[in-house]
Amino acid sequence: MYFIGELKGSSPDLKISLYKWNSKFFVKFETPDLEQVYKISEMDVSEDEVRAMVNEAFIEKIITRFKEMYQDLGELMGDY
Repeated sequence: MYFIGELKGSSPDLKISLYKWNSKFFVKFETPDLEQVYKISEMDVSEDEVRAMVNEAFIEKIITRFKEMYQDLGELMGDY
């Protein structure tokens, strides 16, 4: 997998990285404990288009999903 770089919107709490591998772009969102990865065919979009897609509104959705994931993990860990 080829690391292209960090994307706008990255912070210490949320790292946003762009990779390329196997004719796909991988947009990876990472918190200290969880990650979300979106795979987008490079036949459908350019690197610049991927960068434009990761905007403030999309990042807010990612953060909301991370909150849900942490809640799910907390509930799961409570079962042990």
